[in-house]
Amino acid sequence: MSKFRLRYAPSPTGFLHIGNTRTALMDYLFAKHYNGDFIVRIEDTDLERNVEGAIESQFANLEWLGIIADESFLKPGNNKYGQYMQSQKFAQYKQIAFDLVEKKAAYKCFCTNEELEADYEKQTNLGIVATKYNQKCLNLSLEQISKLESEGKKFSIRFKVPKNEVYTIKDLVRGEVSFDSKELGDFVILKSNGIATYNFAVVIDDHDMEITHVVRGEEHISNTPRQMMIYDAFNWSYPLFCHLTLIVDSTGKKLSKRSGNALFFIEEYKNKGYLPEAIFNYIALLGWSPVGEKEILSKKELIEMFDEKRFTKAPSTFDMVKMTWINSQYMKKLADEEYLGFIKKFIDEKRFNLNSKSAEWINQVLLLFKKELEFGIQINDHLDLFFNDIEIDEETKIQLLELADHSYLIKTFKDKISTMDSWTIENIKSAIKETGAETGAKGKELFMPIRIFSSKSQHGPSLVDVIYLLGKDKVLKNIG
Repeated sequence: MSKFRLRYAPSPTGFLHIGNTRTALMDYLFAKHYNGDFIVRIEDTDLERNVEGAIESQFANLEWLGIIADESFLKPGNNKYGQYMQSQKFAQYKQIAFDLVEKKAAYKCFCTNEELEADYEKQTNLGIVATKYNQKCLNLSLEQISKLESEGKKFSIRFKVPKNEVYTIKDLVRGEVSFDSKELGDFVILKSNGIATYNFAVVIDDHDMEITHVVRGEEHISNTPRQMMIYDAFNWSYPLFCHLTLIVDSTGKKLSKRSGNALFFIEEYKNKGYLPEAIFNYIALLGWSPVGEKEILSKKELIEMFDEKRFTKAPSTFDMVKMTWINSQYMKKLADEEYLGFIKKFIDEKRFNLNSKSAEWINQVLLLFKKELEFGIQINDHLDLFFNDIEIDEETKIQLLELADHSYLIKTFKDKISTMDSWTIENIKSAIKETGAETGAKGKELFMPIRIFSSKSQHGPSLVDVIYLLGKDKVLKNIG
């Protein structure tokens, strides 16, 4: 086989989401593992449904994830591959459709939408499940066609489905899947407005671009026999097909923007402070499994170990908890400087006045939470105690009531820090230790009251570090 060439071909009718990210990612890993080319092609023939900014968003988010195209309309390859946007190929599609008419492999269809809908309803009423076109226009004479055209009647072009043929897809995921042509009606390849349909344009594009492997979602498997017919009409070779299984939510339904337990669009993860490397890692495990038990895998490792024989046949459940856990592991592995540069972008500066503190102090506070955060925006849940006046919540008050009498303990601790000459980590540790020795408190009975009164919270990172960074005045004010 020649150099592997795989493509991701989004429609600009929406933004990059989990499903099409998985498709792009598998195409990318497949191509890169075999030192091939990864192409991004825009299928924008559905002009009415195209969303402004969708193309730019697709490329921006793919680049953010590290799924970089070798070729696209932004970076065209060899001229022989043609255009990378379908809207720039309308004339070519039209010419090829008429070539098929000349070869008697396709024909003009003058049926109106009303006629087609009436026939569909008739077939449905007869209990026909697999409805198909009734071939009313298949045998129109040249005179009839000429007359209809002279009357200004619009026509589409339909592909004539071969009779008594079985089309067998040798799918990399499902093995052999067969379709009988008698179940498939003659289908439109060029609409009456002159725009090519998906099944027609995609074949021409894949042939022009010398695509060797087509990796896409399983919803496209029923389109494949129609596309194979078009390949056959020109004696073109098929690419190898690979139809990935569904991604489902926790209820077993296809993952969508309506799935309540997961974010759907990649932009949402970016805005919440997920790391692109973590998303790349997790989505690579949806419908594909590496050898071994290791789950935290770098882009380089995933490319090296990719094996198309390890695509899974069962639907993949998108687990938001697992996704978030993987992100937390990547957060922990960041160098301190990287972490600080990343996390500062997510601080709500309307809530927290960063200008009131030194850069060094802010860095120390942020580093306290490096091991606790699952994603960036969570940092805002931890900063109130350092920047704002807060009150002890009801849950914390209940926690205090469950502890032994703490009034003497807190008075002892307060006296010790009030008279402290130098506000240092070591002196704070000594104050806590001496408070325990004088009051007989230890463990939770010692540390929890001190934490709650010093920070007005029962949770948090290292107690000594929190007290030190809050500062003597703030701690004394909190204790009251």
